[in-house]
Amino acid sequence: MSAATPEEQILGIVNNHWQSCCVGAAAQLELADMLADGPLHADILAERTKTHAPSLYRMLRALESTGIFTQTAPGVFGNTPASDCLRRNLPGSNWAWIRFTLCSGAPVFEGWRGLMLSLKNGRPGFDQVTGENAWQHMQSNPETYSIFNEAMRDLSTSISPAVAVALDWSQYPMIADIGGGIGSQLVSILEAHPSCRGILFDQPNVVAEAPEHGQIERVGGDFFKDVPVRADAYVMRWLLHDWSDEESVAILTNIKKVASPSARLMLVESVIPETPDFDMGKWMDLNMMMMATGKERTAAEFRDLLDRAGFALEQIVPTPSPLSIVVAKPKA
Repeated sequence: MSAATPEEQILGIVNNHWQSCCVGAAAQLELADMLADGPLHADILAERTKTHAPSLYRMLRALESTGIFTQTAPGVFGNTPASDCLRRNLPGSNWAWIRFTLCSGAPVFEGWRGLMLSLKNGRPGFDQVTGENAWQHMQSNPETYSIFNEAMRDLSTSISPAVAVALDWSQYPMIADIGGGIGSQLVSILEAHPSCRGILFDQPNVVAEAPEHGQIERVGGDFFKDVPVRADAYVMRWLLHDWSDEESVAILTNIKKVASPSARLMLVESVIPETPDFDMGKWMDLNMMMMATGKERTAAEFRDLLDRAGFALEQIVPTPSPLSIVVAKPKA
């Protein structure tokens, strides 16, 4: 096929928006889970989801044209490998991430309605659309917060092992995961390097939900106040992108206070290339602009950020995932 014309490229973006709305609706209705045991007629799906059958059929027919669902007989739809990714409890599922981003009323969906506001004043779109920040919203909406945590765990499925094999972590006998949630990344590192031990540091209510692990000590706290742990390596995965430069420097400074001269800081983040090439980090950066005070950063921006907190950038290690490991050492 010939390359798309400029007009086709722009119109394709419009179509992509429509497709994403339909994928979000399919996830919200949990259609793929209903088809887990085999194809069903659109009328049955409509009855189970309390939707209008002809309208649901039209959406399923459109999604089928993209490879999401398949029509096994007139009006009868089944799953495809693509729609299987929308099944809630299937390994490799994207259901929670879709629910958090593409469904009407979901935080990211609502946050992006504030794009023009963010462009005008630099403040997070979500805050301006809803009147509260995303963290406050999730704390007051337990179901949304649960979906967010589920989405983070699903995204970790491929990222955690990629980070675990990207470095020889065995050179760091004690590894602290700062803001490490329930410990999926730390567990992955320790499973790949069983000679190491770990410290999981996050808010007390978060680490309390972490599964018991013989090599991990759980420590509750607030990294904006202090980081009362000593380790050979301090890991922070996809954490600083949530926070502004000033907030990030505050977090890093608290680590600098306790880090020994031989310790290493490991920031697992997107590193945006300074080229015009497509990079997912550039788009996640806009998502952070909508949802939080943070951003994705270039290598130069990481170097400056680290310098302000008393660290020196040592190297950037790519991983078999969209994220890299920014390695830094404390400055004397």
